[in-house]
Amino acid sequence: MKAKKLYIVLFFLMIVAVVSNAQNVQNAPGEYNRSSLYSILLVDPSTKMSDEIINAYMSAPVPDKYNNHNLSLRYLTLSRSNQKSRKLEEIFSEFSQRNLIAKRMVAKWFNRDLETGGFDLSLIAERGMYNASASDLAMAMKSQRGHAVLTDAGEQLIGNSFLLVHNVTYIDKEEQAQTAKRVFNGISSVFGALFGTNIVSTVADVGAMVSNTIAGFAVNVESMLYQLQWDNETADRFYAQYFYGKDEVDLSKKTAFEEEKGLFKLVYVGSYTARSDKTVMRGLNEPEEVFRKVIARAIDKNIVALQKKFEMFKVVVPIYQVQGDQVLVQIGLKEGVSASSRYEVIERTEDENGKISYRRKGVIKPNPKMIWDDRYMAVEEEADNAGLSYTTFDIVSGSGFYPGMMVREIKYNSGN
Repeated sequence: MKAKKLYIVLFFLMIVAVVSNAQNVQNAPGEYNRSSLYSILLVDPSTKMSDEIINAYMSAPVPDKYNNHNLSLRYLTLSRSNQKSRKLEEIFSEFSQRNLIAKRMVAKWFNRDLETGGFDLSLIAERGMYNASASDLAMAMKSQRGHAVLTDAGEQLIGNSFLLVHNVTYIDKEEQAQTAKRVFNGISSVFGALFGTNIVSTVADVGAMVSNTIAGFAVNVESMLYQLQWDNETADRFYAQYFYGKDEVDLSKKTAFEEEKGLFKLVYVGSYTARSDKTVMRGLNEPEEVFRKVIARAIDKNIVALQKKFEMFKVVVPIYQVQGDQVLVQIGLKEGVSASSRYEVIERTEDENGKISYRRKGVIKPNPKMIWDDRYMAVEEEADNAGLSYTTFDIVSGSGFYPGMMVREIKYNSGN
């Protein structure tokens, strides 16, 4: 309890320090109410193109609709030659437990000092403020629960931390291309014997064309999703047994945290596997750009699929602007927006006891002609609508929308 009280006092001081900036927070659409994401690449070093895949992954942008919670470990080389009979999820789960990945994610949340073992709350305060508008701050500081309301809001963010593990494998199209070439060469020999040399050259040309098409760079991506477990029991034990400030000295708690191996856990949510789409070569001048574009878009494709499968992983983004009966939101093709998408508009409210809830205020749908192409390198590709900065939505139901209200995709069918 003493540690918990210290935690609340420190958090209160942080709120006072940042309250003067709170007016700007509610108008910062790109920095609002995000989940946090840590991504790791798995690659088999014995497979073809493994170095190119690693380099492309490491230079690709971090998904910008999540807080960047990456640790120093960004990729893992893992030989599957002796483990092909085991599920990849099982192999990685063992690795994450053995290397205490969940504990490292918690340590980052509390900005743990490796030398002193102490923690601070700057990151929780920073990200927690994205969950609170200026009015929320003022209400919380005057309410009976006081700043503890905002403490709770900050802690809720920890439970919305995810780990994505991407297993990227190269599709060896060159091998397929050589097979295709041999087939077409065989066909051309038969046709040459029957019909002459003109048709031989035609068939050979078709074979070369097919070979070149098949030989393009492509990958399969299996993405496994984990969620950091942060419940009341975990939080209570953390504060009571391990938490102390950076200005303090508590060697017993420092040692206890370093020896802890079972409290912090990652819960496996599910997976999705897909092949990369055909790459548009316009705007690409170097092989590295091709690799980066293919991998970045394939990963984004899997993230969208996981968001549709698992409710807790969905992104919630704020309204950017409202113009008459149209709503502008800074999401697009990269987030899976399509003409058939529907999004609910939700408003965050707080009751007299400080309990936060969300109410649906209406539904919006994208204007098919005004969907932003925000996919990686869409501008270089000169894709349609790549020059936009948002998607324009039409209002299906509801009214009184304003910037800062949140939108979230909902399941939709013609009967809605």
